[in-house]
Amino acid sequence: MRVEDFDAFFMALHGKPPFPWQARLAKQLGDTGTWPQVLNLPTSAGKTAALDAALFHLIVEAAQPPAQRRAPRRIFFVVDRRLVVDEAYQRAIKIAEALANAQGGSGILADAAAGLLNLAGEGAKQPLVVRRLRGGLPMERAFLGNPLQPAVILTTVDQVGSRLLFRGYGVSANMRPIHAALTAMDSLILLDEAHMSQPFLQTLKAVARYRSADWSERQIRLPHAVVQMTATPGDATDAFELNDKDYGHELLQQRLQSAKPAELEEVKDASALASVLADKAIDLFAQLGKTLPAPVIGIVANRVATAREVFERLKRQSDSAEIILLTGRLRPADRDHILKKHLPRMKAGRSGAEAGNSKPLFVVATQTIEVGADLDFDGLVTESAALDALRQRFGRLNRLGERPHCLAAVIHAKSNKDDPIYGKALTETWKWLNEHSEKIKGKKSKGFDFGILRLNGLLAKSNVSSLYMLPVDAPVLLPTHLDVLVQTSPNPRVSPDPALLLHGPNSREEDVQVVWRADVPKNFLIEDLAILQALPPVGHEALAIPLSAFRAFLQQIGEADANDLEGLAETGETIEFTEIGKPVAVWRGANGAEMVSANRVRPGDLVVLPAIYGGADEFGWYPTKTIPVSDVAELDCLTKRGKYYLRLHPALVSYWFESGSDNVVAEIQRLIANWQPRLDDGETELAALYHEVLGIALDSESLSSNYRTVIEALLREKFSAIPYGERDASKGVLLVSKRNVAQTLVDDGDALSLSREIGLEQHSRGVAGLARDFSLGLGLPPDLVASIEKAALYHDLGKADPRFQAMLQGGVARHDKWLAKSGINAADRIARQLARKIAAYPSGQRHECYSAALLRANPQLLEFSGDPELTEYLVGSHHGHGRPWMPAISDEGTDIDLTFDNQSIRFCGVHNLERLDAGWPELFWRLIRRYGYWGLSFLETLVRLADQQRSEWESKNETND
Repeated sequence: MRVEDFDAFFMALHGKPPFPWQARLAKQLGDTGTWPQVLNLPTSAGKTAALDAALFHLIVEAAQPPAQRRAPRRIFFVVDRRLVVDEAYQRAIKIAEALANAQGGSGILADAAAGLLNLAGEGAKQPLVVRRLRGGLPMERAFLGNPLQPAVILTTVDQVGSRLLFRGYGVSANMRPIHAALTAMDSLILLDEAHMSQPFLQTLKAVARYRSADWSERQIRLPHAVVQMTATPGDATDAFELNDKDYGHELLQQRLQSAKPAELEEVKDASALASVLADKAIDLFAQLGKTLPAPVIGIVANRVATAREVFERLKRQSDSAEIILLTGRLRPADRDHILKKHLPRMKAGRSGAEAGNSKPLFVVATQTIEVGADLDFDGLVTESAALDALRQRFGRLNRLGERPHCLAAVIHAKSNKDDPIYGKALTETWKWLNEHSEKIKGKKSKGFDFGILRLNGLLAKSNVSSLYMLPVDAPVLLPTHLDVLVQTSPNPRVSPDPALLLHGPNSREEDVQVVWRADVPKNFLIEDLAILQALPPVGHEALAIPLSAFRAFLQQIGEADANDLEGLAETGETIEFTEIGKPVAVWRGANGAEMVSANRVRPGDLVVLPAIYGGADEFGWYPTKTIPVSDVAELDCLTKRGKYYLRLHPALVSYWFESGSDNVVAEIQRLIANWQPRLDDGETELAALYHEVLGIALDSESLSSNYRTVIEALLREKFSAIPYGERDASKGVLLVSKRNVAQTLVDDGDALSLSREIGLEQHSRGVAGLARDFSLGLGLPPDLVASIEKAALYHDLGKADPRFQAMLQGGVARHDKWLAKSGINAADRIARQLARKIAAYPSGQRHECYSAALLRANPQLLEFSGDPELTEYLVGSHHGHGRPWMPAISDEGTDIDLTFDNQSIRFCGVHNLERLDAGWPELFWRLIRRYGYWGLSFLETLVRLADQQRSEWESKNETND
């Protein structure tokens, strides 16, 4: 494909030609191979098309030899807000679907798909993968399993930045090097509204310096770029801007010249702010309703609590309208439900048919809609804020300039104090707006036009530095900081706080991720949490809440409110938390759940609460709400978890049915409560009891379609039944379909060895082949390809430990075949522990340590490695341990004797790699200096992802050994 084909590519994707600047950017990328530092583009200029340009650049470069390719495979679109309505995500999904549908056909999209598939490597099925990175959860997989896969990743500063710094929020310690490598190497970071993320930009520049040849003996050369997208670029010398051709374009001209008049109103009593916002929204609705049948009114507040109060007021005051609340403090499952139902009503470019409802719509929101939200309001009421925030909010008003007029108001709550979020900039902006406003005819108030060109003209004549949130600087990222951050296993006791490097000194503590479960009783005990092992928390059911607000909620003291700015602290008083508060469960991944008091919850923890605690509703965080929170753990379980799950638990039966089904719910609850007495009487077996319940549910016409699908699938397939209580069946049972779902990408210990019986040499050769393909596809030099391939071939040699082989076979070796994988159910923790105990395999021991020890004892294995030290290290670190210390485990040693790859391999004794004189930490640091902080992590990632991808393939496909 040629650079000149961009217009045709764009037209094929979107059915319309690109704006002049979009075509000009694509040509510049194709001609020079490099990105400008800054894309200086006003709101509504279609800047998300930077994704199209980046992807097209990658497609054009796909024809180049791997080592000469200049376009990064992974395109990160980053916004410093929690994603609610993300235009970039929807655009990326649309592009990915168009390319997938074009495969095997003819035309420019088919050619583009073929080029991307060629980049992704043999066996790839998707030309382009799209991901959204939110807060991770322990046991969740890496966001990409194939380092060659072209991808678009939508995320926030916190999520991409913490991963880049080896401290991924919510990412397990062992997975952090993979996330760091995939973020830093072969990546393009498009930072939207970059003027709001200056500390992160400073840290990115420091990272670029430490990735350079000056900081490694041997640089891993892969494409990388950081691009700022902002209308206020500061002193940038390399800025890509609109030109006369753009300003003369009919559609752009319509958007840029459209007037956006707003009434300015001051409220002297701050406690009346929510009331005035709601009243003004109703007033705009009355005015707009004279000409529009169903206007959409946006109301934007600076705090979640204010937005919630406005929302509740509007619900009481307006019977004729629909009202929704959008904040960043919302579970993904709830957000997706809201957007599926309401997005057609409020998105830019909507048609009358898409609106589909004659009722007006009030959209109450926080700052989360300022960036990346492709919304279009007919009217807007906003709380006053710093000027840069107001410009973003007014970018959602008459977004495309298609309506002849619109209405808006800015409400300012008078205060003698600096704003906790915007500081002095809020009052300075209010003063500036009034100075440049005009008297509204027939009213006492003044008006100000927020039209894009009108506002730009005023700003060009003004000193506006005091109108923006004060820029802050990140601490200088020093080599000593990176020397600590790169240590991920184990994490050093004292480590730099990533938030400071991402948001500067005003950063606040990291959020906690909160999950509500209805089957966890109010006064729960540790045994009530055992079921979490079989149905662990996942991302779609987690709500991110600032730690201080969460503790205040649990202890019912202080302020449980939260702002909605990513990573930003408020300047209010700090609350001292001394009370114990309600108990919670902190999920520790493979180690299960731990009961802790509120004051022991730490930043980044994943907390499970009884649903009866309250604290949220369908619209998100609501700390004063005492009604039980809905449990969404089973929602869309096949898509979210890969299996069908159904909890036959008294607290969850009501979820199965539509409203008005109290009788059938009560009957099923009574049956479950009677299970244990019926079992004690010898009347029947447990299987018959839960089949009875499933039959009653299926016979009910009020059974919801979603649960009918799950129950019918479970009865059609084989499933496991996991009781809640060992001695009391009346507590319920969890049914799980016996689908062979790979758990490999979680990389959580030796559970990865459990899926189905796979031979050791067969698995190892498969991993070596993938690792070689990855390395060649990236254009790595031959000696590194050889080193990586050898590491992949030998990574599991330590599994030849007779004790490990016995463990894989249930505790006792039943045959002499060397296995890499076992048939034990990886989710059956009890069976795994029993097998380990019977086999006398030390708890916590790492098979990869013995793999490395075998290489040391048999140096002939490394004869054809380009870098024997690298191969040894990659073998020892292929589950994320040994960065830089190996676990210290009590172990009496083992004798290993096997023939592998036509070579006789022996070892006798203990690996001792955890000893200070073993040289393992010194090896780690030598290789860090040799390949760089992110370079070494990337080489590790190639072996680890090859292992994980091969294991996933083996779990789904029959193999011949």
